[in-house]
Amino acid sequence: MSTISVTQFHKVFFEESLEGLDAMETALLALDEGGDAELVHSIFRAAHSIKGGAATFGFPEMAAFTHEAESLLDQVREGRRAIDKPIIELMLRTVDCLRGMFERAQGGQPLADASSEELKRQLAAAVGREVPAPTAKVAAKPAASNGWSIKFRPHAGMLAGGNDPLRLLRELAALGQLVVEAQLDRVPTLDALDPSECHLGWHLTLTGAATREAIASVFEWVEDECDLSIEPLVAAAPPPAPAVETDAAPAGAGAAAGTTRSAAASSNDAGSVRVGIDKIDSLIDLVGELVITQAMLDQFREDFDPSRLSMLQEGLAQLARHTRSLQESVMGIRMLPIGSVFNRFPRLVRDLSQKLGKQVKLELVGEHTELDKTVLEKIGDPLVHLVRNAIDHGLEIPEKRRAAGKGDVGTLRLEASHRGGSIVVEIVDDGAGLNREAIINKALQKGLIKSAEGISDEEVGELIFQPGFSTAAVTTDLSGRGVGMDVVRRNVVDLGGNVAIKSRPGNGTTFTITLPLTLAIIDGLSAGVGDECYIVPLVSIVESIQLPAEAVRSVTGGGELFRFRDEYLPIVRLHQQFGCATARQKIEEGLVIVVEADGNRVGLFVDELIGQQQAVVKSLEANYRRVDGISGATILADGSVALIVDVAGIIRLQARRKAA
Repeated sequence: MSTISVTQFHKVFFEESLEGLDAMETALLALDEGGDAELVHSIFRAAHSIKGGAATFGFPEMAAFTHEAESLLDQVREGRRAIDKPIIELMLRTVDCLRGMFERAQGGQPLADASSEELKRQLAAAVGREVPAPTAKVAAKPAASNGWSIKFRPHAGMLAGGNDPLRLLRELAALGQLVVEAQLDRVPTLDALDPSECHLGWHLTLTGAATREAIASVFEWVEDECDLSIEPLVAAAPPPAPAVETDAAPAGAGAAAGTTRSAAASSNDAGSVRVGIDKIDSLIDLVGELVITQAMLDQFREDFDPSRLSMLQEGLAQLARHTRSLQESVMGIRMLPIGSVFNRFPRLVRDLSQKLGKQVKLELVGEHTELDKTVLEKIGDPLVHLVRNAIDHGLEIPEKRRAAGKGDVGTLRLEASHRGGSIVVEIVDDGAGLNREAIINKALQKGLIKSAEGISDEEVGELIFQPGFSTAAVTTDLSGRGVGMDVVRRNVVDLGGNVAIKSRPGNGTTFTITLPLTLAIIDGLSAGVGDECYIVPLVSIVESIQLPAEAVRSVTGGGELFRFRDEYLPIVRLHQQFGCATARQKIEEGLVIVVEADGNRVGLFVDELIGQQQAVVKSLEANYRRVDGISGATILADGSVALIVDVAGIIRLQARRKAA
């Protein structure tokens, strides 16, 4: 007789429980804002489900920990005690602790630790009873350390993301006495050396009073681009004693109060997606139609009669329609609401505003706007940085807001919407706006500009996206490390999108992120340049025109302009940008494609237009290297490779050449 292992159900349990934790956190935050007491029942039901699942699937520590939270919620639910801010804060810490437990459970690590035991005792004390000291030992925190052993090995492409390992080492040196030992085992011979890649690794010894959290925060923005370990300079604690059977389950485990949901959620979400039954039914119907069409076309394989050519053409037309419908249906399966990302921000805004002494009202608009799962998974970190930046730098403390004639409470709005073939996410605050003078002074100091004369507000906004740019006088755990806005832009550009900024002095700042709906397939216009073929995304194209030679004006510095609808636009010759030697040189012999991104327009000069087509996007960086002005590549019908033009990148390159 075969037995069934419950481990096969762990993944579903993790997924449903993490969703339950999100629901608990949302309800707790609503209660904190004076929400309906009915929310307590939904919080209790989520905790009860997690406890039952944990007990069923072999996580007794988690079940015992959740039982204490459930007991406290039961008292509130029955009216034996009122819900107040201390209880809400305790329950929010409980949610964080449970997220940490799930993260460790997914990694196969022990669940119990000293911090979760302490939080369990606090929950029991809130209920009105004392938890006796456990007879079974749990994994305790390491003994106090007088230093840390840090192994830091950047991935080869870390430099391409605008991150400087030496800057990180300088940050570590500010935390204590740092001894640096370079690891040279990956350094190639001189002829194979690539200066754009990081070939070094480091073994670092940091002595002093620095905490693990302070060290980890230094590597916060590069944790996905390196191999990192942080270990105390003390002997490892002895292994825990074997568990002893008691009348209660072992103590629960959890994360410290500051744990975020991203680690557990990302590892869980990466391998699966929930799909509505209506989408599955649509797929089944389309596959059935394809089978019928295939059977029709199969008649012509062995016995082709020219008199039946019209039937063959009709069959091919049907095949094209069904294939397009199938493609759209499959892509629809990967489309998920951005609300799953937005839901993390109420807690983040609450915690940061309390820490900084600010009053912030968060508005979420367009949570049901859908975008590709891959884009959704990668847009979270840039949005978190922009939200933190808005609260830290943009919104003022109540005293300064009153002095500026504003209300005490600042407003931060996240809004998502579809525009054409893209999704647009705006992060809007009503704070002080960009400090133009401070940004210009810093840019002059760093040599990014030669003079402040004639610099527009748009150009000032672009300066903050330069690598290592920061106007903060003092580095904190929120900002000022010089690794920030450039990484935000790089992450968004890697998704095929772009970031724009618009500031209103004294009235706030708006960051606009424009993203493709999907990373897999785009509609584009193929254009010939010399012997090469380039794909220009259709969503960026305004118009294609042919210009006579006299319509082009040369300007100082070698640039060219042409008049288009009452404005003069610069011309970017793609053959010069990408080194196509055999391309046409005379304007009147080619075509100009007017393209737009971030509200700016340029004309792309090409030899000819080949036609409109769909392009299956392949990563150029993963298969070759990053190329400025190119967002990816695709395989054409004849097997050749065509490069996909990054319109926003081309416009930024043009702006940099103008400023040089």
